[in-house]
Amino acid sequence: MEQLTHIPIFFTFNDHYALPAAVAFHSLLAHADRSFAYRLYVLHSGITRRVQERLAEVVNRFPHSTLHFIDVSAYDSEEFHAKKGHFSKEIFYKLIAPEVFPQYDRILCSDVDVVFLGDIAPSYFMHQREDFYYAGVGQVLESGRMAQYNGLFNPAEQKILEKEIGAGYLLLNLEALRRDGMQRRMTDFYKANYRRLRLPEQDCMVLCCWPRVRTLPLEYLVNNSYYAVPPERARFYHRGLSMPADDEACRTLYRNALQRPVQLHFVGAGKPWNTLRVEKSGEWFKALRRAGLAGWYLRELPSIAGQRLKGYNLGRFLHKIVQHTTCHRHGK
Repeated sequence: MEQLTHIPIFFTFNDHYALPAAVAFHSLLAHADRSFAYRLYVLHSGITRRVQERLAEVVNRFPHSTLHFIDVSAYDSEEFHAKKGHFSKEIFYKLIAPEVFPQYDRILCSDVDVVFLGDIAPSYFMHQREDFYYAGVGQVLESGRMAQYNGLFNPAEQKILEKEIGAGYLLLNLEALRRDGMQRRMTDFYKANYRRLRLPEQDCMVLCCWPRVRTLPLEYLVNNSYYAVPPERARFYHRGLSMPADDEACRTLYRNALQRPVQLHFVGAGKPWNTLRVEKSGEWFKALRRAGLAGWYLRELPSIAGQRLKGYNLGRFLHKIVQHTTCHRHGK
């Protein structure tokens, strides 16, 4: 029997993201090309055995896939426990992949606040003969994000930060990162600059790896917020790597990505599972239902709501979200 080519992809999260991870895993594998073997890895520092077993149950439904947990708590550092928006300390683990995965020359990495609506396999084989450190999707729409770097970074650093790549979905060239000792450079920079980094691992990676950074097609990281900005009204970001100079070309790329996303990424602190109104939340609930995980969600809902809600009518929230889940369970 012919050996299938492995496509490895890793994730970093904690117990609080177990259910979203299960939805992400199922949606990824449900769209996966069966001519490849998918190897899913979770880098963590304390995911419980029970959560590991529940996630394995989801992945084991797909015979062409496996799930592996790697405890990387030895890399933990106290300075990463400082509150940094809605980011968890586990984002740091994206920087240690060259050492954790010596068996691979390249690997994909994804967040778990996502739903996959297409196959990831083509992205794994991109930029085959190029010397780069990592690839992903750059900024698409104009925003005021660069203002947050004023006074924290010098002009040269700010010019690099303009080229930033979203860390929600990445192709890492582990061979090149190991060859040039980039893991040590990135982790040292992260530790020394953590308090001034706004998007911690994302800022760190581009500042350390520029200019050996490449792009992936827009459809591999489609933020749910994009759907509130139709193509005809969009103001495109031209200082980055992903968008061409011509607005009509941008509009075509943007429209195609919205229509056929591979990964739909729920950005910000409000997620479909913890907030009543989130753009494109229906896609997450469809994926939840298709994965057969609605029961898990309803059991976890009081805990999820308690983590998210302060000063809100918890009973009203639970009632509305149960109605929402039941509606999607019946395909409405």
